[in-house]
Amino acid sequence: MNRRWLAACLAMAVSATGWADPQPGRAFPAFAVNDLAGQRHTERDLQGRWSVVLAITDKDAAGAVTAWHQALEGRVPGHARVLYFTALDIFPLVSTSTIVSRARARTPQNRWDVTWLSRDGAFAEQMGLPESETPWAYVVDPAGRVVLAVHAMVSPPQVERVLAAVGGP
Repeated sequence: MNRRWLAACLAMAVSATGWADPQPGRAFPAFAVNDLAGQRHTERDLQGRWSVVLAITDKDAAGAVTAWHQALEGRVPGHARVLYFTALDIFPLVSTSTIVSRARARTPQNRWDVTWLSRDGAFAEQMGLPESETPWAYVVDPAGRVVLAVHAMVSPPQVERVLAAVGGP
C-alpha cells in the first residue's frame, strides 16, 4: 500500500513539473521576474512580438548561453527579439544586490532590459526547469505560445532550427 501511494505521489510530481516546462503548442508558463534594469516582467511580456528566449538554470552555463548568443547575433530577424533568462538558485548568504551587480558588470548595459534574472530558484521553478549546465532555447510566438523548445548546447543544426521557427534566414 505505501509503495503504491509513493508511486502515485511521484507520478503526480513528475507530471506537474512536466506541465510547467515550456512545451511547443502551449502558452509559456506563468512567471514574475525582474530584469537587470530593475523592471518587473511576467509571461505576458512575451506577447505581442516573436521572441527567442535563451535560458540557463546553472551559473556554469553562462558560457554556453554566450555561445548561443554569438551564433544567433545578427541572424534573428528584426520582427523578433532575443531575451536572456537567468534562473539560478544561489546560496542565500550572497546578497541579491551582489548578484545583480556582478550580472550587470558582465552584461552590456544595452542588454539589461532583455536579461531577466532570478537568484532564488523561483524563476526556474515557475518555468518547470531543472538545474542544468545545458541552456534552453525557446521560440515564442506573438500570442505567447511556445513554437520550439531546444535543450542543447549550440550547434549549427540547432541554430538553424531556432531561426527557421522564428522565420529567419
